[in-house]
Amino acid sequence: MVFLPQKALCSFVVCVFQSRRSWIEDTFCKRACGKFIPACRDLHSFASLPLTPRCCCGRLVGEHTLLETGPSMSSWPGPGTGQQEEWSVECHTQTSATDAYGTIDFQDSAGRNCHAKYVRVAVDAKAEALLQLMRSEWQMERPKLLLTVHGGTENFPLPLKVRQAFSKGLITAAQSTGAWILTDGINTGVSRYVGEAVKTYGTHDLRKRNAVGVTPWGVIDNHSDLIGRDVLRPYQPLGNPLSKRVCLNGLHSHFLLVDDGTLGKHGCQLGLRRKLERHIQLQKIHPRFNQGVPVVCVVVEGGPDIVSMVLEYVSSVPPVPVFVFEGSGRAADLLAFLHKQTAIDRCGALTWENHPILAHFYLYKTQITIFDSESEDQQEADCAILTATLKGTKASPGEQLSTALAWDRADIAKKHILVYGQHWQVGSLEQAMLDALVMDRVGFVKLLIDNGMTMNRFLTVSRLEELYNTQQGPTDNFLHILVEDVKQTHIPKGYRVSLIDVGQVIEYLIGGAYRSTYTRKHFRAHYNLLYAHCKESGRDSSGPLNKKRRADCTLHPHQSPNSSPSRPPFFRTAQPYKRKERSMVLRDLKLAQQQSSELGDSPLFVYNFNDLFVWAVLQRRQQMALFLWQHGEEAMARATVACKLYRAMAYEFRQSNMDDTTGEQLKTYSMDFGQLAVDVLDRTFRQNERMAMKLLTSEMEAWSHFTCLQMAVSSRLRPFVSHSCTQMLLTDLWTGRLNMRKNSWFKIILSILMPPAILLLEFKSQAEMSHVPQSQEALQFGWDTGRPEAAQEGGHTVVKVPKCTPYTSLPECQSFLLYDFYTAPVVKFWFHTMSYLAFLMLFSYTVLVKMEDRPSTQEWLVIAYIISTAVEKTREVFMSVPRKPSQKLKVWFGEYWNVTDFLAIVLFLVGLGLRWDSGSYRTAGRITYCLDIIFWYVRVLDLLAVNQHAGAYLTMITKMTSNMFYIVVMMAIVLLSFGVSRKAILSPDEALSWSLLRDVVNQPYWMMFGEVYAGEIDTCEGDTPCVPGAFLTPFLQAVYLFFQYIIMVNILIAFFNNVYFDMKSISNKLWKYNRYRYIMTYQEKPWLPPPLIILSHMTLLCVWVWMHLFLDETPLKKLHEFEERCLVSYFHEKNQDVLCSQIDRVRATAERAEEMGVVMREVSDRVHFIQDTLKVLDSQLGQLQDLSALAVDTLTLLSASDSLQQEEARLGHCRPITPSRHHVPHSWTLPHGGGGSVDIMPCHTPRAYRSTPPSLLWVKGNVSSVNKWEKEATLTSFPATPPRPTAASHPPCCGATPPPVANPFTGVGKPISRMISLAFVKNVAMLVELDCFCFGCIQKHASASLIPIFPVVAWSLAAGEEVSVYTLEEVEAAGPESSISYWSSKGLSAMLQPLSSEGCLDGGLRRAMLVLCTWAERDVLRVGCVYVVKAIQPDVVCTWQRVFHSDTTLQLCLREIQQQRAAQKLMHVFNQVKPENMPHSPRFLDMSLLHWHSDGQWLTIERNMTGDFRKYNNNTGEEIAPCCGMEETLLAFSHWTYQYSCRELLVLDLQGVGSELTDPSVIRAEDKRYSDDMVFGPSNLGDAAIHTFVNKHTCNSCCENLGLSGERKEPFRPPLL
Repeated sequence: MVFLPQKALCSFVVCVFQSRRSWIEDTFCKRACGKFIPACRDLHSFASLPLTPRCCCGRLVGEHTLLETGPSMSSWPGPGTGQQEEWSVECHTQTSATDAYGTIDFQDSAGRNCHAKYVRVAVDAKAEALLQLMRSEWQMERPKLLLTVHGGTENFPLPLKVRQAFSKGLITAAQSTGAWILTDGINTGVSRYVGEAVKTYGTHDLRKRNAVGVTPWGVIDNHSDLIGRDVLRPYQPLGNPLSKRVCLNGLHSHFLLVDDGTLGKHGCQLGLRRKLERHIQLQKIHPRFNQGVPVVCVVVEGGPDIVSMVLEYVSSVPPVPVFVFEGSGRAADLLAFLHKQTAIDRCGALTWENHPILAHFYLYKTQITIFDSESEDQQEADCAILTATLKGTKASPGEQLSTALAWDRADIAKKHILVYGQHWQVGSLEQAMLDALVMDRVGFVKLLIDNGMTMNRFLTVSRLEELYNTQQGPTDNFLHILVEDVKQTHIPKGYRVSLIDVGQVIEYLIGGAYRSTYTRKHFRAHYNLLYAHCKESGRDSSGPLNKKRRADCTLHPHQSPNSSPSRPPFFRTAQPYKRKERSMVLRDLKLAQQQSSELGDSPLFVYNFNDLFVWAVLQRRQQMALFLWQHGEEAMARATVACKLYRAMAYEFRQSNMDDTTGEQLKTYSMDFGQLAVDVLDRTFRQNERMAMKLLTSEMEAWSHFTCLQMAVSSRLRPFVSHSCTQMLLTDLWTGRLNMRKNSWFKIILSILMPPAILLLEFKSQAEMSHVPQSQEALQFGWDTGRPEAAQEGGHTVVKVPKCTPYTSLPECQSFLLYDFYTAPVVKFWFHTMSYLAFLMLFSYTVLVKMEDRPSTQEWLVIAYIISTAVEKTREVFMSVPRKPSQKLKVWFGEYWNVTDFLAIVLFLVGLGLRWDSGSYRTAGRITYCLDIIFWYVRVLDLLAVNQHAGAYLTMITKMTSNMFYIVVMMAIVLLSFGVSRKAILSPDEALSWSLLRDVVNQPYWMMFGEVYAGEIDTCEGDTPCVPGAFLTPFLQAVYLFFQYIIMVNILIAFFNNVYFDMKSISNKLWKYNRYRYIMTYQEKPWLPPPLIILSHMTLLCVWVWMHLFLDETPLKKLHEFEERCLVSYFHEKNQDVLCSQIDRVRATAERAEEMGVVMREVSDRVHFIQDTLKVLDSQLGQLQDLSALAVDTLTLLSASDSLQQEEARLGHCRPITPSRHHVPHSWTLPHGGGGSVDIMPCHTPRAYRSTPPSLLWVKGNVSSVNKWEKEATLTSFPATPPRPTAASHPPCCGATPPPVANPFTGVGKPISRMISLAFVKNVAMLVELDCFCFGCIQKHASASLIPIFPVVAWSLAAGEEVSVYTLEEVEAAGPESSISYWSSKGLSAMLQPLSSEGCLDGGLRRAMLVLCTWAERDVLRVGCVYVVKAIQPDVVCTWQRVFHSDTTLQLCLREIQQQRAAQKLMHVFNQVKPENMPHSPRFLDMSLLHWHSDGQWLTIERNMTGDFRKYNNNTGEEIAPCCGMEETLLAFSHWTYQYSCRELLVLDLQGVGSELTDPSVIRAEDKRYSDDMVFGPSNLGDAAIHTFVNKHTCNSCCENLGLSGERKEPFRPPLL
């Protein structure tokens, strides 16, 4: 592997990043208006009103960035000029590279990490580029379904059941199929409901949350915040409710922001969205299928445009089905009504001939599906959506099945596709089965099997090879790696694995004597003949078969390739699949073999499910393997095979240094199948013990004649081997027919020494031993003589055998008993053990006494014993199961004791050859004997392993010896480092010899055991001359003993202690597991021990012995049926346990409670709806009463004006009105804190301020008539600001003095004349609103007839209280870093209307009220925005003036603004100097000075904040415990201001919503020199607050990042006088 340097790696990453950016900027564009064309509505208004008109794109002149110079007023065409140029996107917009793409970080995610990818694209962007962006750059998964959601864009209520059905159905359908959801992406209307559905039922994974919003760029609120190239932009989706712009929904995952150059105009995204849908519809749903991606339109609510859009979808080619949620309102309910009517209509489209749209709708009614959530028999919403999609595509059944297969929705296929009577083309279901296996669709495999698909008809050589060479699933090509390991060569890329390769891999993984079916001779012959046949037919046989050859080169179990059976082109799926009995399969196979000898007549796959099961295991498809394991026969055997394969694959993963996670996963899979094998064994053991034991020992033809017990031992499945059933079987095998319980060893030894005692022992009957495997020799010797009759005992077949009775002859009885006694493994063990102990005594005598020239009798006996043992070992090798000699030797040498026996025999034979020499070689031979006897004594340990207690300790010793290798190596390194240096210092003149090497390790080795050689530590003592450097050896020895004796030896002891306790807990299981090897060893041994074993060998030459359980076809069938019954009961019990578990009960209870909650919420919603309706009716009744009273007053006034002359009426109206007290009706009284009763104060003549709105200047003199004012009031459009009256145009009441507006804090009233005129206009607007409320179902576009009334409504909204706003402006002084603040020379006028009652927002120092801006001069305030007006509490003003006599309320307001501006500047510097790892950038709101004209009061005003208002510290210095990054940043800001200002200033009382703050307190240290003034107002607590902050502030991570940690702890010192 080549490692790049860090600099090169960074350069590579930067290049990739830049290429990605350049591709997006080169591919996608934005649009901007390049020519100013005034809108048509402005052409009629700007001629008479000096307003700034807007362009057709929705922008003002100054907002056109592409205009070089702004057009003059004279260049604008007037209303009477020629035809106005029509603005268009193509002609009047210019394109440039997109400047907005990256990731949005939504700030109000409420605990969810909601990020979304976005890009700004032009309205004419290519759909191919958009899809490439979404698939390649955004890494979105391939869409298998496209759900395009349409509906209302404004907020609308959705019934509870409809909302739940829509949310759950939409998200379930999307997640289960891998669909994309397309919406408008805004935070209103149906898109908001989609976002709520994603939040409730969706996932947090961005790749799985494929909700794409296609949103117009010009209608997004604060879209300028998103400008940036490949950036992460924070976004707050909380817009102004009065604004026409919308916010993005934070629960969408991706956004396509469509830019057509306009601002504030909807609808430009629809064309691009439809084009993208068509392009996605052309993409393949899956690489294996040719079908395109289905598209379905989901309709919820909506307006008239939705109806036309639905007709466009259903009439397109190919058609797009539409799914409508009935009950959601408006267009959806209209479509549902029309659909029901057309379903009932029997006359067809003729009845709708007068209605073209309805006739068009009738023709495509089959493409529209109505979902009624109130219906009880309605299916789930997700199933209904998918079903409508399948039916709407008009595809064939095969294509529908492929689509459902790509979705992995077997339930849809079961209910609507694989139904009775459905016609299928030949091979459709086989191809569907192949696709389901390749795509790992377990549900579809089960469904196809249940509908008649048989593995005998499906599975062929080519299909199985295609499954092994599929690219689906894991992509690490681990199977190819295993093939390379088996072949010991590198295979090229693209190599296709054959079945013979698979067989070799299986043999490699299982190991031992296992032989796969794919590597046997008969399979190779048929396999080669198959490809030879293909080659003769003109096809290439060098590679596997492709799909085109599959029809001719496919080998079925019952069909020859040359035969062409006549089958109809279609067949039906009639009845569910019924498993064919194995006996019938075998009989059919034999019949087929007898009838024809042509190629392919002999079956290759007898156990089809076994082949697929092995494929699933090798491909690591656990769920598919678990499903296939449940089908077929020999379930317990297949579980042990899977356990072995998975364990071997996990070992290969670790040896190949591949992914550790995959290795652990494979180990988990192995444990799962091992547990299944144990569970099945336990189930069968509880059903029938003897049948369970037969399952353990019956040979499996499909698994290389292995038994379940052999496979379990091979896979090291200890729980299986240590099970009670296995141990009982092993006990019966160990004792044979001997029936002994106590003192068995004593009885056996006594019987061996005294053979007549055998007749006194008890033996088991043949019925009791029917489950134990018997050899052929045993059957021929004792139990197959004659023809025993079968009898039924307890439902099981028992063979009646001769017994030793008084009527049985004595020689015959004795022969049976002697054979049963001496062939029992336990007797063999004791016989061989006694012989071995005698051999050890003779061998010990031989090596201890003097060796003569010729061997003594004792030595001859030893020679005979060892030579006969060698002959026995040779027999074991050649009698082993593997076929090749190399494999036989590999299997035999895999046993540890066989290796020690081989070394002992070879070493003895070497010594025997040397002892025949009369010279020095005899001594070498004797020494060889002495060394060889060690191996024979160690062999006694294997005899002790049979004992349960000694065997556990032997296992511990083996574990310790195998695991201490690395510690011993480290100890050897320390030993050599000391021994070499010590010897080199003490013996500088030593010559090379073997003694030199011995001296290096001799003394250091014994020092580990406590021998320190104290007399040789200091070699300079006495008269011995010192060698140079000898003084170093004591120091080196001290260091060596410290490391070796104290550290390394104690580590070794601790390691042994840990191994001991670990092994002690599982020692019993380990002994039971190892017990199988001991029993099988003596089961296969001849009963005569060496040297008499030669006689047994001579007997074996005549009779070939195989140890297995002989079963013919009938018992095997019964055994498989018994296993299948146990498996069915096991799964039934398992399912019952799951259903009856406590968790399931809790889940069921929770679901019932949720259903009850839904019903209760529905009832509650209905109750609230009724209550709201009653409140609305009550309010309307009150409004009608007020209107009737007002109408009476108006009629009285009109009658008075008719009876008098016009001049006298005008003069009468202009005279001041006498003040009086009266109750004002609630319908036209402005809300204020004074309640319903107000005081009417005398009017006064106002001064003409230059900042006063001209619309409120009441000029005395001649005025025009009322008719002209009424004419101007009926203009079709009303400007954003009130019209400026001229000398010839003013309201009819111009002669009256301007009314004093009610102050929200003092409750001053207004004149009757002004209030009546305004109230009349407002009540006319209320009539319009009432009319719209009564006919709410009418579309907004249909209310065009009410446009003449709109100016009157707008005039009434411009009413309010007259104020003047003064702002604090900044001017640069010496440079950009320094500035001077000064107040504006004149105030700007505005109109404010109070919204909240007095006292609801009051604080400790201030009184506050919410107001709405209805008009503002020069945009000093935003019209339609809500502001907070604040006034100093009267008691605070009085208290302050007692100390500072010269200060007034105005000066207090100026101090408040001054300290907020100071905190603002400090925050600006703080945001510039803070490190990048502090992402939050808080800011203070702008505060302005406000003069309330009605009473001359001075106030402060700032923008209202919405959200969770938090306070982080107060002006006394106390603070909260921070729990997030924002809180830590704000507390660190207070600390930073203290240090930044050299401990002179401290900003406290931080409070606000999110990152927006207000009302801070700037604390300044007290200075006695300026005691006559207090800076920053009454909230400045001075030294006390600073002292409290210094003592109580706790530095956080932000303080550490700013370098402030530790500085706070310095004591606070007040400034010096």
